[in-house]
Amino acid sequence: MSSRLIGVGVGPGDPELVTVKGVNALRAAEVVVVPVMDTGERGRAEATVLHYVPQEKVVRVVFALNERTDRARREAAWDAAGERVAELLRARGSVAFATIGDPNVYSTFTYLAQTVAGLVPGTVVETVPGITAMQDLAARSGPC
Repeated sequence: MSSRLIGVGVGPGDPELVTVKGVNALRAAEVVVVPVMDTGERGRAEATVLHYVPQEKVVRVVFALNERTDRARREAAWDAAGERVAELLRARGSVAFATIGDPNVYSTFTYLAQTVAGLVPGTVVETVPGITAMQDLAARSGPC
């Protein structure tokens, strides 16, 4: 069984701004991983994903998303997250990683994908672009 990791951009936090391709990728994956801080609160990516997939399909993985001063702590959390996603890939084969905005624009997905590809050789990595906050703000500001 080949492993497939899909970075899915879920927009700026508005469930109506997730693309059809993004919704289809979330629903097709065996597991949907959402990044969370260690505070336990529900993040925007998780809240958005839950509009499209059941809670039991969602796996919360801690990233030190707000850690700016302790590089070792941040990297350890990211490495642990990579290990957790690699475990899910080995067990389930298909994992979507939901990220606010776009997985290729200032996202934890690129780091995660590199880490997981090293841990699970042969993993196919794909991305589904998402609407960025910049695009949302431009649309809200109206025509020039």
